Amino acid sequence: MIDTSGGVLAAGGYEITFDWPVFFSQLFGFAVIVFIIWKWVVPPVKRLMAKSQDAIAKQLTESDHAAQQLEEAKRSYANAITEAHAELDQIRADARADAEYIVAQMREAAAAEVERVRRQGRDQVAQLRRQMVRDLETDLAAAMLAITEEKVRDQVATPEAKSDSIERFLEDLEILANSSSVKRQAQPGWN
Repeated sequence: MIDTSGGVLAAGGYEITFDWPVFFSQLFGFAVIVFIIWKWVVPPVKRLMAKSQDAIAKQLTESDHAAQQLEEAKRSYANAITEAHAELDQIRADARADAEYIVAQMREAAAAEVERVRRQGRDQVAQLRRQMVRDLETDLAAAMLAITEEKVRDQVATPEAKSDSIERFLEDLEILANSSSVKRQAQPGWN
């Protein structure tokens, strides 16, 4: 349905017409609204957007920096762990060496103590041996003297032995006396 009067008829009996003065007034109103938005709304929105972009850029930079610091911290942590393990291994090695040194010293001290005890034992055994030899010699001499004395008493207890011993004693005295007189005679010549 087309109307020859310049309007468009819509289905259902409505007529759509184009009104130029209304169109231009609405276009002018729209332009004023766009100008007002462009003049007074867009700059603050741009500033807010710029601030938001700057904040986001700053956060991204800080995030990158934090990520780098995290990586550096991870590397430092790994290095610290490695150094700690190395230091722990060194401490263990030093402790083992110290323990071996202490054990060696204790063995040397024990060996020296064993040698000292052996030497002291040998000295005591030698001293006891000498003491026993002296005691045995003394006991043997006393026993021999007792046996000899007993034998002499047994031999002297008989009358014959007494007379023999007296005769021997007298003979010994006579020999001594004769040798003294010989010496006396020889002595005056020397004076």
